[in-house]
Amino acid sequence: MEVACSGEDGLLLFAKENPDIVLLDVILPNMDGFSVISEIRVKNSHVPIIMVTGTEFSEENQIRGYQLGTINYMKKLVIPYAILSLIQNLLLIPSDVRKFNIDTNAITIQGQLVTIGDLSYDVIEKDSKVLLFLLDRIGQIVNRSIILNHIWYDDHPDKNNLLDSSILRLRKLVKEIPGMKIKSIYGFGYMITTENVT
Repeated sequence: MEVACSGEDGLLLFAKENPDIVLLDVILPNMDGFSVISEIRVKNSHVPIIMVTGTEFSEENQIRGYQLGTINYMKKLVIPYAILSLIQNLLLIPSDVRKFNIDTNAITIQGQLVTIGDLSYDVIEKDSKVLLFLLDRIGQIVNRSIILNHIWYDDHPDKNNLLDSSILRLRKLVKEIPGMKIKSIYGFGYMITTENVT
């Protein structure tokens, strides 16, 4: 276990250690937890992050935390054994399995297998990665070039058709999920919107 006392030190430690899980306080010197998780999610979309706070527990801050990619937003004083149990459970989940709850529908992504409710679909690798990348940033506009660089490692304009085709296939895949949409933001990129995500 490694400990950092500021947001900036935390980012340096994260880059150095590549941890399996992150426990992140919202109130930190110099850089708050929201800024830290934003920086982490640009480079790492899958590491589990638990946020804790003693004062920033408003509905808006909780939603903000989840939209930025935390898997749990907990209020101090937190029972130490509760956090320990949560961490142990998270570490038991295979690292390539990601789960999202949208309204009454569960989405599980494991490699190229996407399961929505009781139905499973084999999708191409890039589609799975694009869906996961957007789900980790629900409610955020994700620039096309960021997606292309992250998934195809190249944002050259000749890759735009690949991304457009991927988005088209993913829209067909998720169209049965009430309230969930993959929106095109003209001139910027894409954004997943939904009424309820946990």
